[in-house]
Order: sequence, then C-alpha cells, then structure tokens
Amino acid sequence: MTTQPNTTTDSPQALGSIEYLDPATLELEANVRDDVELDKDFLASLREHGVLVPLTAIRTSDGKTLVREGQCRLLGAREVGLQQIPVFVVAQAVAQDTDAATIERVVHQIVANKWRTGLTEAQHVRAIQTMLDAGVAPTKVAKKLSFSTAAVKAAGIAAKSSVAMEAIEDGQMNFEEAAALVEFETDEHAVARLMRDAGTRQFKHTVTRLREEREYEKRRAVAAAEYIAKGYAVLDRYPGWQNQEYVAMHHLRTDADEIPTAADVKDPAHWAALLTEEQAYFDKETGEPVDVDDIDGDTEDDPTLEPEEGLRHFNTVEVRSVFQPEWYCRDVAGAGLRLAQSMRGRGGVPKDNSPEAEAQRQEAERRERRKVLVLNRLGEAAAIVRREYVAKLLARKTPPKGTATFTAYCMTRDHYILTQNNGDSTAAELLGVKSSREVRDLVSDPAKNVDARAQVVTLALVLGALEARCAKDAWRNARAGITGGAIHNTNTIGSDTYLQFLVDTGYTPAEVEKVILGERTADDLFDAEEAESDNQ
Repeated sequence: MTTQPNTTTDSPQALGSIEYLDPATLELEANVRDDVELDKDFLASLREHGVLVPLTAIRTSDGKTLVREGQCRLLGAREVGLQQIPVFVVAQAVAQDTDAATIERVVHQIVANKWRTGLTEAQHVRAIQTMLDAGVAPTKVAKKLSFSTAAVKAAGIAAKSSVAMEAIEDGQMNFEEAAALVEFETDEHAVARLMRDAGTRQFKHTVTRLREEREYEKRRAVAAAEYIAKGYAVLDRYPGWQNQEYVAMHHLRTDADEIPTAADVKDPAHWAALLTEEQAYFDKETGEPVDVDDIDGDTEDDPTLEPEEGLRHFNTVEVRSVFQPEWYCRDVAGAGLRLAQSMRGRGGVPKDNSPEAEAQRQEAERRERRKVLVLNRLGEAAAIVRREYVAKLLARKTPPKGTATFTAYCMTRDHYILTQNNGDSTAAELLGVKSSREVRDLVSDPAKNVDARAQVVTLALVLGALEARCAKDAWRNARAGITGGAIHNTNTIGSDTYLQFLVDTGYTPAEVEKVILGERTADDLFDAEEAESDNQ
C-alpha cells in the first residue's frame, strides 16, 4: 500500500511515497547512533500503537529498502512482532558506497534527530489531565501513554494545583514529586523542604517525615486541647534555658529550697505545659497503667516464653502513645516559688549534691528524652520508605548481586535469625503474601521452582528477620532490636549490616539510618533537627 505525497515540481525535498512494509524485509544502513537500547516503555508503546511516525528509507537500484532514519523504531517493531510499519521511501539519488552517499546519509541522520524537542513535564501533565477529563480511566491512560498508573494518578493530582504546576513548569519537580507537594501546599515550611530535596534520593524520606510530623501534630493538638480547656497555656517548643517568661521546674525552688514537682502545679494561670509523646503500657484487661520495669521485655517476641519471676508477660499489656506534660512556670511569685540561684545570676560550679547540680542533671536528661523522641520519630518515618524499597527488591524474579554471599554470611553466623522477632511474618509482608504458610507455598515444588526466584525467597526470610529487628530506636545501637538468646551471640547480625546490604543494592539511607551505619552521630543529627525546628 502506498500514498503519494502532495508536492510541487520546485520542492527541494526528494520525492517519495509512504509504503507499509514488513519490518523483517527491511535492512539498516550504517547509523550515527551506534548504541541502541530499546526502553521497555518504548516497546510497550509500539505494542499498543504500532509505529506512528514513518521511518525514512532509500530504495536502491537493485530493489533493496535501506532504512536511513528510524533504527530504533525498526528494531522495536521486529521485537514486538509488528507485521507492517509505515516507511517514507525515496529512490537512491547518489551511487551507493561513495563519499557523497556517506555525506548524504550522515547529514540526514543528524538533522532528523537534532531538532526534536520533547514535551515538557508540564505538557505531559496537562495532556494526561485532558484524557482523564474526557473520562478515560487512569489504567487505560497509563496503557495508552506508556506511563505507570501511579504516574498518571500523580499527574491528575498535580494538574489541579497551581503550586504544583508552577514547580513543574520551573523544572524544580517532576510530576510525581509535585503530586506529593500538593499534600503540603498550605505549609510554607514543608513546601520549602520538599523543594530543597526534589530531584534527590532523599525526597521520599522527606515526604514520609512530613507525613509523620503532620500526624504527630494532629495527635498533639488533641492532647493540647484538654490542657487548654483546663486553663493551662500549651507551648509549641522548648523555651531557652535562660527564659524567665516560662521557667522550667528544675530552675525553680520551693520554700524548702527543693525542686518543685507536679504536685506544686495548682493554679493553671501560673503554668504552661510542653507536651511530649511517649510510649506507655497499660493492662489489657483493666486499662490500668503498668510500669515498664514490671514487664519482661524478652517475652515480647515469644508468646510461649515464661516471664522471669516477679515480672509479667509482654502479651498482658498494650502499648499506647500518650502525651506527658513538662511544666513551665509563667508566674513564679504567684505560684509561691522562687528562681534557683543559678537563674539569679550567680556564677561558679554547683556542687554535685546542690539543687543547681540537680537542675543541670535534669536539663541533660530533658535533652536526652527529647533526642529519643525526635530520633525515634525519624526512625519510624525511615522504616516506611525502607520497607517499600525492600518490597520492590523482593518483587524481582532474580536476586540482586551479592545475595548468595549475604544470605550465607548471615545464616552461618546468626543461628537465631529465622526464629526470633517474628521475622517470618515480616518476610511474608515484604513478599506481598499474608502468612508464612503462603511464603512456603512460593517454593512448594522443588522440581518446578526456578532457582533465581527461590533465592529471592530465601533473601526475603533473612531480610524479613533483619527488618523485624530494625526498630525505630536502632540509632541507639545497631544491635538494639536483638532479643532473647541472640543477645549473647557476638555474631548476631545487627541493623548496620542489614542497612549496608540495602545500600549496596541501591538504597538511599535516611539521615537517622546514617547514624546506624556510623556515618554521623545521634547528637549531631538531633542538633540539626532542633536547628531546623527553630527556623520554622
């Protein structure tokens, strides 16, 4: 089938015709593009739409059709099995295998590729939104345009936000990043953080952290409302240690020259509360508070283990997040108190048993508690991104490089790795199945299982165990999540080894995970977080 173009006799272009030809019958001329990689999305588009833009070819005197421009389309058409593709065919004008023919070919190939301008991210977004507005389902848009469904949905979200579209048009974000920006577009500080990390491998960690912070602030607001209703002021952040508008308990003294306690907090008009979230333990049956020192921590991951004498089993309690107040005095005289000597300007080093020394100890303890809370929240946020990465890693048909060595290293040294911390449940979750039984079903027939995928399942068991150990407070110590008999085994694999394996496979660690890896200190990270919080 041919279509004769509409040309005039004075046209400088060579006359030719569009022919629909079998790609198997076509030959390739030499090409300036000497390295061809066919992208899977490009091949998917060819399967869906065929070749939309005709190739350019010359017809030699002996009847051969040599493709001059369109090498990728030809190779892709062959790979996906197209039977016919459009080709603009012109007769050979210069004798083959001459310098003139070579020059003509090179000029054609360079010029045909040089002036192509791809669509911008913003243009892609608007085009996707046009299809969505026309009633096309996101899955069908994704198939037609060779995008992922997630990308199409992200474009639909970004298209409705002027802030997101501005970020896309300015080249600051791709449309998947911009879709995340929409969640926080009313929060100026969050937008600045996302803009800062756009285009970097830290972006996902930043999004997750912002989501965690937002949920934390919602919980804190609910708790704060209860104190405000009682007449207390509620602080958003720690006052400076020399602040005399809001004075910390350990900078106050009673008439007996003692540091006041919560019992001295009487008139709400005199006090402000700084609320910090902590984990607390409660009896499952009565709801009564339980002291953490009364719980046998070794029983947390082993329901069959008997607790030590005098302690209770972990499965008899439930863990809740509660907000505890740290009290700051707004009216020292009104509260019947006075400032400590250290707050009245006297110098010198306090004695170890003096109230001032106790105040310094309390200040250090306050900083440590605050550090634990901040870094634990960072640990929780990092775990979300890390687990998503591991799940994608384990969705592969073949294991990542180094899998056999890593699994052998872990299993020959750590005899508890597959039996503690409910690692099999975590492995099931990471593999996308519901139970350890379904994990076994993945390799139920040794005669039929493919070795490569079976290695991935083995890796999942090891990574599941290590992920289960990698608690939110693993920044304290890479061995923090190790429990039971594994504690006494010096070869037990810690979270540092786990994270290093993930990094070697392409994972970008969060800042708190860099503490576990030994790349920065917990105090350094905490100071950076406090500085950023102060700048909000």
